[in-house]
Amino acid sequence: MQRQQQQPASYDLLAVFPDEDKAGTASDKLKKAGFKDEEIHQLPAGMVGSGQFREHGPNQARGDLFLQTQRSKPNPAIIVLFAVLCGLIVTGLTFATTFALPHLPEPTTLLVGAAVGLVLGAILGSLRRGRVRGAIGQETKTPPPPSPRQLEGKLNVIALRFDDPENISRNSRARAILLNNQGRIDRSVSRQE
Repeated sequence: MQRQQQQPASYDLLAVFPDEDKAGTASDKLKKAGFKDEEIHQLPAGMVGSGQFREHGPNQARGDLFLQTQRSKPNPAIIVLFAVLCGLIVTGLTFATTFALPHLPEPTTLLVGAAVGLVLGAILGSLRRGRVRGAIGQETKTPPPPSPRQLEGKLNVIALRFDDPENISRNSRARAILLNNQGRIDRSVSRQE
């Protein structure tokens, strides 16, 4: 690992890591992949690049979609069931009241009781809350990113300056190694000669 002072943003590829250990691991993997010590530079945070990052991999905001919840609408069969049950119960109660109050007209009282029961049952059935749908994933708490003061002075940046900057396969292989080790590629870095 070299710690060289070069012109800011004069590297071919730059990645910022969450800590120094992950940067060291990425540096070792780059060396195992055939990159030379002269190509790999491990630097302190904030020394190069302007911190313009692009998110790689799947959309990070898609977790919000899976954590959304909504209640399902009331089931029409439940509404009808409640209406029929309440209609029967209220009709039975009005039939029983005709014995206690014999001067009430029997068929009209039963029809009014059945209508009131049906309406009451339909209201109760439609107010019944449906199941909660959604919240497929678990809510995970991610630790906040370290502040710049915590990263200050730590060698958690890997900068690469290739002998042959036109070799796309080497650039891609280095990019893959950096990303697989939790590095964030800084887009603002390019070679200036």
